[in-house]
Amino acid sequence: MNFTISHYQPEDFSAIISLLQESLPAESVSGASFARRVFLDPNLRPEGRFVAKNETGAICGFLLSILPLNLIEVPESDKGGWITLFAVAADCRKFGLGSKLFEVAESWLKSNGASSVLISCYPQGYWTPGVDESLYPEALRFLSNRDYEVISRPLSMSVALDADWQIPEWALVKMGKAEKSGIRIEPFSPGRVPALLDFLNREFPGDWERHLKETLNDILRGYRSYDEVQALFNGSDLIGFAQSEGERFGPFGVAQSQRGKGMGAILMFRTLLEMKRRGHSKAWFMWTNDSTAQRLYSPAGFKETRRFSVFKKTL
Repeated sequence: MNFTISHYQPEDFSAIISLLQESLPAESVSGASFARRVFLDPNLRPEGRFVAKNETGAICGFLLSILPLNLIEVPESDKGGWITLFAVAADCRKFGLGSKLFEVAESWLKSNGASSVLISCYPQGYWTPGVDESLYPEALRFLSNRDYEVISRPLSMSVALDADWQIPEWALVKMGKAEKSGIRIEPFSPGRVPALLDFLNREFPGDWERHLKETLNDILRGYRSYDEVQALFNGSDLIGFAQSEGERFGPFGVAQSQRGKGMGAILMFRTLLEMKRRGHSKAWFMWTNDSTAQRLYSPAGFKETRRFSVFKKTL
């Protein structure tokens, strides 16, 4: 079977979405999510989008590769790139098409100064942290055969916010003591914007800062609820934040000086309680590590739902 590889054209859109939906069924790829994460990506370079077609002109493969242009959290010395989406139609596999797509993408990345490539953990907005180990074993073998190495294995987790879920007694005691010492949690309000931005710039510069700015813009435009962002205060000092969107929990974090004091657990449980009050039947997040899962999330009832391999290759 012969294939040609070229760059994305507008008329390819519908076929690429269908291909991604069939090949990556767990990722809920839609035309809207693709347009938002690909076309509106500030790091978009059209020459990094590769489309494979067979002899009849039918699309049978797609790969998205990215080089940093506007990532404020990537230092100048970091010359890496990313591959965040790739798929080959089921009836076009075993003909070397995946290897051809990766060859052209890696060549393009290297020719533009990338010394390595990651799959995926793209800070501007990843689809998944890496390759789902349970759902896509063929992809794991394929990447290993192309000299990609697993550098981490993050996990996704979820918790049912049903009638049986409640804040455990130990957390309630901790929350009561914190309140008596001047700790309080409040939903976002417009006057808190400067404090939130100063906090993020100081404690979590980069992707979280960008993400929360987008959330605050949505809230202030009336698209989302004010209580989807919770702010943690010690007296008048902002020391933490947590956000949610629908059933998705996070990101959230507390100031470096406040860690190890249980502030993160207090903020997490209060946010989960607010999500339950809004009628959500579960809470989930895409990415954490085993240490944080065991220390923070498992005591709150979270269970592992997916496991990913993050791959890296030196070019």
